[in-house]
Amino acid sequence: MTYGKNNVDWQQRIDFDKLRQHRIDKAHEAMHKYGIGTAIIYSWDSMRYLTSNFNHPYTRHIPWHPIVLFRDAGYPYMYTKKDIDDYWLKRDAPWLEGRIISDDVLTLPELIHITDKATSIERWGKYVQQLKSLMKEHGVDGLPVSIDFAGAYLINALQDAGLEVVDGNSWVLEASMVKTDDEVELMRQAASMNEAGYSALTREFMPGMRENDAQAIMAKAIYQAGAEYIEGWVVCSGPRSSPRSFNYSDRVVRPGEIMSIEACHVTYCGYKVCYDRTFVVGDKPTDAQKELYAATVGLHHRIMDILKPGITTHDVARLRPKPHEPVRSLKELRNYQTGFKNHFGGMGIRWNDAPACNLGAPERVLEKNMVFAYHSIFWLVGGDGIAIENTYRVTDTGCENLCKWPFEELRVISG
Repeated sequence: MTYGKNNVDWQQRIDFDKLRQHRIDKAHEAMHKYGIGTAIIYSWDSMRYLTSNFNHPYTRHIPWHPIVLFRDAGYPYMYTKKDIDDYWLKRDAPWLEGRIISDDVLTLPELIHITDKATSIERWGKYVQQLKSLMKEHGVDGLPVSIDFAGAYLINALQDAGLEVVDGNSWVLEASMVKTDDEVELMRQAASMNEAGYSALTREFMPGMRENDAQAIMAKAIYQAGAEYIEGWVVCSGPRSSPRSFNYSDRVVRPGEIMSIEACHVTYCGYKVCYDRTFVVGDKPTDAQKELYAATVGLHHRIMDILKPGITTHDVARLRPKPHEPVRSLKELRNYQTGFKNHFGGMGIRWNDAPACNLGAPERVLEKNMVFAYHSIFWLVGGDGIAIENTYRVTDTGCENLCKWPFEELRVISG
């Protein structure tokens, strides 16, 4: 990170106008590539990518108000309630001028409401007729309509109106696959906010406190650092770390116990990183804890050796550490009954972004500014569990770890 988070007049920091324009240009380019004329988009992350509008995160969990993007027509159309939500949207997002509409232009039936079949067919039929009118206005009538996810009534109404319905996920993921330098910088900013949380944790957490106390300490520091939101939490200690529990509890953490904590996807200006660290609380680590930790660190070094421009996602899939693969570089661990698993996926404005590094996905050549998260989780059956996660950017010659909180050695925290 070269600059601070706030924009100033005496340095060229994040150019948000340029960032927004780049994203929408990439989207239209992808729509051309796949022959798509209209896109109906419910995905919260995709809406953020295409409109730069930050709305209530609770809408992540329900298919609420979609946006509609017409090829070569600039920004998407956004539905808002007239004279209520549109007031602030018009003030906050002037780049969406002319794209803020209400139900007098495009009726919006809600997927989650209980309605009878006849009413649903009528409402979605009206929506599709209004949509066809807008498609004709923008010169894309007759071209396929993509949908990322939707209810059966919408899909049936589109097909009944003679429109071809195609997948609306792959092309958006492809558009966002290679990040700009500004997008990477926003991910560094998100990582720095996570680091403010770990810093507060190491100062304040003590044996006898609970897992949810650790969560509270980190959450306060992360939000004070300027984060938009945190998607979730994993805090597990002692026996809950082996195998790893993917939640948090009110369990009391005792001296000498392992505790791993992950503020899942701390988000800033829409961009996020995956970040996980494990500590020993209130006492020196045992030899077994140190050996287990070293094995988990070793998995990250293997990933850092693999990630570089020019190799393919299939190369990564074949070479990266996988579940049940032996860790041959640490002979000591052969004395234990062990298991490990890990997550490896793209990161950006969404978790599990493109490209996907598995043999079942299309093969892509890694390029500079593709970003990946790698989560190594290693546990001893009947013992402790270690979790470390970093987010890596592909560079000109290798990779950069965007997560700067130290992870090479098992650290003690005791307040």
